[in-house]
Amino acid sequence: MAKDSKKGGARALYEHGLPVAEEAAHRYETFNVILGDKHGSDRSAPGDFDLIKLTREGIKKSSHKALASYLGLSMEVVSGLLHTSYRNLQRKDDDSLLDTLKTERVLELASFAQRGIDVIGSKDGFTEWIQSPLPALGNKTPVDFLDTSFGINFLLKILGRLEQGVFS
Repeated sequence: MAKDSKKGGARALYEHGLPVAEEAAHRYETFNVILGDKHGSDRSAPGDFDLIKLTREGIKKSSHKALASYLGLSMEVVSGLLHTSYRNLQRKDDDSLLDTLKTERVLELASFAQRGIDVIGSKDGFTEWIQSPLPALGNKTPVDFLDTSFGINFLLKILGRLEQGVFS
């Protein structure tokens, strides 16, 4: 039997019939799906070097749209998280590449979403959590903190506390 792990979703994956060894593949499949790849398992799992390279090359605008849709947020809200206006993004074709800073933010948000889904346990639960006022945030919503790396890191700490069973 696989060892019951407190990390990410290993216990949940094992309980749902996936061997713990497949946890990483499952995680990256979802990461790719967050960015709009309907067949996420067809791509290899992005490692740190892959993410750096991808950030420098840029990702398609369609990934921005997929992220917004996946999180249940409007394009205007997600554009604000990228520090740009939705009008500026509307002018680009879906296949146009985002610049380095916007690409990095989309990838950071997708990574955060993946971590949140792992901790909360479901996409629906996570999307509800990011739009709900939290006492730990002065009754603001997590979405209000997703516009900076410091805010995302702060939210990751809250997710870590939740994962450990600490009320946050």
